[in-house]
Amino acid sequence: MKVRIRFFDVLLSSLLAVSPALAAVPEEESDSSAARDPVVLAVQKVVPAVVNISTEHLVRREYRDPFEDLWRQFFGQPRRPGGETSQSLGSGVIVDEDGWIVTNFHVVRRADKINVVLSDGSQYEARYVSGDEKNDLVLLKIDAKKPLPYVEITSDQEPLLGEAVVAIGNPFGLDHTVTKGIISAKNRRYDAGEVTFEDILQTDAAINPGNSGGPLINTRAQLVGINMAILSQAEGIGFAIPAKRVANMLVMWFSPEKRARLWLGLQFKRDAGKIVVTDVQADSPAAKAGLAVNDAVVAVDNVKYSAVLPMLRHFLHKKAGDMLQFAAERDGKPRAFEVKLAALPKFSADDLMWNRFGLRIQPLTPELADALGIPAMQGVLVSDVQRSGPGAAAGFRRGIVITHIGGEEFQSLDQLAEQLAGIKSGDMVSMAVFIAEQRGGFTLTQTTGVILQAR
Repeated sequence: MKVRIRFFDVLLSSLLAVSPALAAVPEEESDSSAARDPVVLAVQKVVPAVVNISTEHLVRREYRDPFEDLWRQFFGQPRRPGGETSQSLGSGVIVDEDGWIVTNFHVVRRADKINVVLSDGSQYEARYVSGDEKNDLVLLKIDAKKPLPYVEITSDQEPLLGEAVVAIGNPFGLDHTVTKGIISAKNRRYDAGEVTFEDILQTDAAINPGNSGGPLINTRAQLVGINMAILSQAEGIGFAIPAKRVANMLVMWFSPEKRARLWLGLQFKRDAGKIVVTDVQADSPAAKAGLAVNDAVVAVDNVKYSAVLPMLRHFLHKKAGDMLQFAAERDGKPRAFEVKLAALPKFSADDLMWNRFGLRIQPLTPELADALGIPAMQGVLVSDVQRSGPGAAAGFRRGIVITHIGGEEFQSLDQLAEQLAGIKSGDMVSMAVFIAEQRGGFTLTQTTGVILQAR
């Protein structure tokens, strides 16, 4: 036995001496090879753009403290705050260097405070800009002190079945966890309560609680989708909102009117590789400059664009009074237009709601909600209904709370006015409403959707 062992030792030594290729690969060379792996390169590029999101929500008590009234009677103030704070964790991804962040609607739903931690550990309080429950997406903004890394969104190319993807997020609060998988299926139908998605991506990349809102990327470091859910009681089945849907929402949110109350008056779409004007608002700066429907935009301020979202990113840095130089094509002939951005006219949400739907509204404050015996929530209270208006025909009455317009939540009357200003006569508009009815000693509540035709 000893002779055999010595024989193999001598043979191995001889082989290694004759053929250096059989020797162990140097550690530096191995590390260099791993660093060139497409997955590793994609992760290194995107991780700095992934953020940790935590929210705080004031939970109002559902019971009456028997000592509260006595304390208020003698001291004229509540004995202690009327609620407790709950927290939730999720992920998000930076989509523009100025600190614009996309995450899931359900991650920040009903949050009173949104905290964001970047990959370098810096912390910010985020501002809710806009959200859409139907698409389960929200746009947040932080006031960054420097340009931030952001993820590239390409909605032109659909991911391929079997394509390698990586999910990045903060499952269970574990920062920047990376899991790898493939696109298992496309166009999945997914039911999330009252909302149904028809085009969801399915992946076997592990998605856990806390991954929601984080990016699903391909090996080219491009956004494929936003992680949203896992299938309970199943392994290797996760879902993501496709990048095309994300890009469509950002196109709407990054419009000058939505982003900074700047008036341009144009809507666009990508058609046959070109950016085509689909609508020009009457009396807007764009209309006064001569731009028309079906004009194909080639460049803005001498920068060429072939996709809508990158062009709208250009508008993010503009302000009222700035001039935009549009190079366009009309009927195959080059045209040039100079558009001066203006401040968006100030509209009254109450007047617009009355003119369009015959409804008077007012903010739903916590005090008003308490007086009416309904939960405090984001929305407006219907205070009057015109008998001959569309609202009355749809069954609206005083005391109903409107929480969403066109599937989009609003955080203020100014934001609601912006949404209503874009509605034209004859448009069919969906509203989500909350209804509370007192029946004896009970309060019956329901949330439902109503579709009204603007007049």
